[in-house]
Amino acid sequence: MAGSKPAHLLMVGGKSPRQRVWEALRQHRDGLSVYQLARKSGVDDASVLGCLRCLIAGGYVARKGRSYATAVYPLLRDIGVEAPRLNRDGSPSTHGHGVEAMWRSLRIIGEVDAHELATNAGASGVAISINAAVSYLGWLRRAGYLVCVAEGSPGKYARYRLAPGKNTGPRPPMIQRIGQVFDPNLGEVVFRQEPEVDL
Repeated sequence: MAGSKPAHLLMVGGKSPRQRVWEALRQHRDGLSVYQLARKSGVDDASVLGCLRCLIAGGYVARKGRSYATAVYPLLRDIGVEAPRLNRDGSPSTHGHGVEAMWRSLRIIGEVDAHELATNAGASGVAISINAAVSYLGWLRRAGYLVCVAEGSPGKYARYRLAPGKNTGPRPPMIQRIGQVFDPNLGEVVFRQEPEVDL
């Protein structure tokens, strides 16, 4: 339900527009109009409408009224504090589940190598490749989240543990395509890779 902008441009106070719309819906279960939801959530009207369409398709919200603009949208199914992650057709989205599972495993296990991380995170039902685990660990290390406790050698992966003070919360630091790490728990970009300069 989120747009295509990088998360650090969408997040305000560590919450996505989808999450803020969901919270406004939960506070006003009997329904608000698109205009009212936009004002309550601080999200623009078009994004609110996009969120509502996904929620309606998923059976979480109803539309009472003829047009999207004049209707009110009561909450039908409340699944708790976290907004449902949905595709446009209302089906559950699995995007980001692998990263969530790896971050959760890191926080629980404490010290891992890439193979252990992929195996433990995969126990949640999400298939995670060794390459994905190596990449995630590498980004977290560059961002200062991990301390290397044993360097890798041929046939062996390096071992890492969370650095002191870097267990920032339950939401996983996100690796963004533009070469940076965004921590939604802190609501900020915590690492930005410097672009290579040709001389």
